[in-house]
Amino acid sequence: SYLNDVKNRFLTLPKSAVEGLEHEPQKTDFNFIKKLGEGSFGTVYLVSHKKTKAIYAIKTIDKSLPENLEQKANFNREIEIMYKLNHPNIVKLYGHFEDEEYCYFIMQFIPNKDLYEILPESGKKPNIKLITSIMKDLLSAVYYLHHMKLTIIHRDIKPENILLDNNNKAYLTDFGWSNYMTRSIRTMTTVCGTLLYLPPEMIQHLGHDQTVDIWCIGMLLFELITGTTPFEGNDFETLALNISNIKKKKKIVKLYTKQKKNVMITWTKLI
Repeated sequence: SYLNDVKNRFLTLPKSAVEGLEHEPQKTDFNFIKKLGEGSFGTVYLVSHKKTKAIYAIKTIDKSLPENLEQKANFNREIEIMYKLNHPNIVKLYGHFEDEEYCYFIMQFIPNKDLYEILPESGKKPNIKLITSIMKDLLSAVYYLHHMKLTIIHRDIKPENILLDNNNKAYLTDFGWSNYMTRSIRTMTTVCGTLLYLPPEMIQHLGHDQTVDIWCIGMLLFELITGTTPFEGNDFETLALNISNIKKKKKIVKLYTKQKKNVMITWTKLI
C-alpha cells in the first residue's frame, strides 16, 4: 500500500497516495530543524527533506487534544481549500500526511518573520513605504480569494497570519477558519477568528460574508500605522460591546503623507 498504516484517520486521504502515484510521506522522511511558532491548534517547524534537501515548514496537529477533535472538519476544509490556491502572496500547501498521533501539513517556508514582529510602537512614525507594499500584497491575495469560482473567505486576517520574506514580500497563511461563500447574502453565522479583529455583524450573530476580510484589513492597516488596535476593553464582554457599538479608542491618530514619484499617499479615516 502507498498509504501509511494509520488506524484512526483524521484527514482526507492524500490523493497521490490513493492513486498510487507516490507513497504517503512519513515523519522520518524529514529532519526537524527547529520550532518556528505555535498557534491555537498546532505547532510549526522548520524541516528539511532528507532525500531532496528541500526546505519546508511543517504544521503538526495533535490528534488527541479535545479542541483539535472539535476542529476536525475545519482541518479537512483547510487542506481542501489550500490545495486549490495558487497565488504569489499565499503560502502554498505541498502535501499532508498523518500517523497515529499527529497530522502534518507540508507548507512553503517563508524565511523571515510574521507581521506581528514589525508592528510599530504606539505613537511612533510608521514606515509608510513598507506598509504600502504589504497592503498591496495582501489586497492582491484577498482579491484572488474573493474572486474564485467559489468565493473563499479567510476570516482570520491578523498580523500573525501574514508572513514576510527577506525582501518583505507578504504572504497570507493559516486557512484554519477559512470557508466557501456560495451566496451573495449573509448566511454564515459561525463566530470565528480573533476577537480584536472581528466585525460587529459576526459578534452580533447577524450573519456575514466576504466583507469580514475587508474589515480585518482595515483593523490591520490601523494597527500598522498607529501601533495599536482601534478598540479596547479589559475583558471579552467589554471589547465585544465596544466593537459592536463601533466605540473607538479616544485618541488622536496622526496622519502621515508622503510624496513619491508624483503619487501622494494619504492615510485618512481607516474605519
